[in-house]
Amino acid sequence: MEFLGDAILNTVVSEYLYIKFPNINEGGLTQKRSVIVSRQNLNKIGEKFIPEELIKHKLKIVSKNIYGNTLESLIGAIYLDLGYKKAKRFIESNLLLEGRVNLKHHNHKSKMLEWSQKNNKKLRFVNSKQTGPDHKKQYLVELYLDNVKMSEAWGETIKSAEQRSSKIAIKAVI
Repeated sequence: MEFLGDAILNTVVSEYLYIKFPNINEGGLTQKRSVIVSRQNLNKIGEKFIPEELIKHKLKIVSKNIYGNTLESLIGAIYLDLGYKKAKRFIESNLLLEGRVNLKHHNHKSKMLEWSQKNNKKLRFVNSKQTGPDHKKQYLVELYLDNVKMSEAWGETIKSAEQRSSKIAIKAVI
């Protein structure tokens, strides 16, 4: 159900952004969509209106990701039971309301990649450490420019650690 909900969510958000921002190129639209459908955003929205006691699970410890996963499953169920129009309306009213998500979110990793390409610098991320149990892992990612370590940062996912490490490095080079 989560898989189906994810696909419907991506379709609705893509259509919304395409219509709302007709002058933005594909890369810009993709970045905006990734902010809206990000695990962090879905978890935050799901946590606001899905009570934990209504989520059926067999987990010993419930991670924040269960809210985003449940939200995607709910979208899939709405689609199957009520159709595309109702699923679209649900997504628009719960995820795409003005102010619900900050579309000016900065993708520090993309900014760092662009800078390194413009300046002929070799950019490399290294996942150097991970700690914690499976349900609550932490990752340490180091960022290197031309084999010189520029920054390191921890995150709950490798992606979030790369973003944090990039944010630190940007301040040093830009």
